[in-house]
Amino acid sequence: MSLAASPPSSRERVGRADALLVADGRFGDSRAIEERNVARFVLGLRLMAQRDDHHPDVLLRLSQLSRQELLPLLGDPVLRNAFEDDLTKLENGRPDCLGLADLVARLPLAPDGLGPCERMATPHVRPWPEHGPAWLWTEMNPADRVPSELSARLRQLYDGSIEGGPTADPVIPTPDMCRQLSRGADLLTRLLPQVGPSVLGHVSVVGFTRGESADGPLQSLSGGDPLPSAILMAPERLTDPWTAAETLLHEGVHLKLFDALRSGALLRTADVSVPIPWRQTPWRLVRVLVALHFYVHMLLFQEAARHADPTLRADFGDPPSGEIVDEVSPDTEAAHNGTYGTSLERARYLAGYVLSLPEDHLTADGRRFLHWLLDALRLVHEDSGIMPPTGVAGMIPARPPAPSEETPVRRTAHAMARPLPEQGELLVVNTDTAAMHWLNARSWLIYSLCDGRDGGAVAAEYGRRSGAGDAARDHVAACISELTAAGLLE
Repeated sequence: MSLAASPPSSRERVGRADALLVADGRFGDSRAIEERNVARFVLGLRLMAQRDDHHPDVLLRLSQLSRQELLPLLGDPVLRNAFEDDLTKLENGRPDCLGLADLVARLPLAPDGLGPCERMATPHVRPWPEHGPAWLWTEMNPADRVPSELSARLRQLYDGSIEGGPTADPVIPTPDMCRQLSRGADLLTRLLPQVGPSVLGHVSVVGFTRGESADGPLQSLSGGDPLPSAILMAPERLTDPWTAAETLLHEGVHLKLFDALRSGALLRTADVSVPIPWRQTPWRLVRVLVALHFYVHMLLFQEAARHADPTLRADFGDPPSGEIVDEVSPDTEAAHNGTYGTSLERARYLAGYVLSLPEDHLTADGRRFLHWLLDALRLVHEDSGIMPPTGVAGMIPARPPAPSEETPVRRTAHAMARPLPEQGELLVVNTDTAAMHWLNARSWLIYSLCDGRDGGAVAAEYGRRSGAGDAARDHVAACISELTAAGLLE
């Protein structure tokens, strides 16, 4: 009798991939992603309070709120857009035109767990309260709840989020549409009990609309920078619970990655134009990684749907028999050859392209991101045809030289920090440049030791505390070099 373990079943592989895609502390764990974004919000508010001439006290008070009080504000589309816009202005040396403080100063920030925009929604509907605080875009009625300019600003963001502008006002959902949306969310979380709740937790608002895009009628979109934390979808996406669930996964995955990338970069070389065989216009490299992230999740959804248990089918009906994927663009390689019409074909192409790049195009986080996705993909499709790289293609850029061990090193005064002990990270913002830097446990320890002692003394103390042994000097030299380049040491 053979003692060899039997290969995992399709359902077992789906379960493992479902768990893997929420396990990574940088890209998968929604709680960790949320904690980083709260820390970034707090430090950003404190930095803006230093630079704002009109309402610094308002921003400072905001930064002192508890995590639970901050989350509805961080998830508010208008406030998040203003926050990101002001951070960009500070990074570009334009502190004279900040707008968040003026807006917040006129808002009632009641401790009721509602963001300002959510407070306008009449009726107030939360489609999946057990998985997150998302609310539905119903009638936006400012009344005495918030200033009318907030409603106007929300509408501006809505108009700007749709390519070419919307062809109609937002569609106000009927009670039946609300039920169908909740039903789609229920299916998603039962089909993928790890990934489903994770992505829904990154959605703050769901709205309905009709519009046109370059590829035809608008099906759905996720807001990103123009309309943060928001999903817009055509009402027709609700006609079938499987389509509704797929739409929520599709756009929720994009919002989750948007939040994750606020605390780190994937690319060292961003300005790379990538030919896409099923599209006429090349993509930037970051879009390739975003699309690969989406296709891996979609392949998991499709495999889970294929092997859905009878109870799920009894409650929601049979899943679609064929894969529904965006049509290839006319007059492209894919259109001529009949290729790249499936998610798997597209994932293979995108992953293969990134794997062929010189390694110096990706950051350490970028390489981790890629391998994490490929591990999940190989669980879902053992015959994916994508192999891990077998060697190093290219060289990692050389670091600037570190000061000699006799040189004293000290933390600069123009920095603010916020520790995240559960993540083993320290977030530091350079108040001169508004650049934020995420230090891991090693860098955090070395940074804390740079109190005026020389580099040799830092290395000795770091070695004693960390047990790094002979590697201590190399660790310290590399870290001091990076921290000095970031303007955090002098």
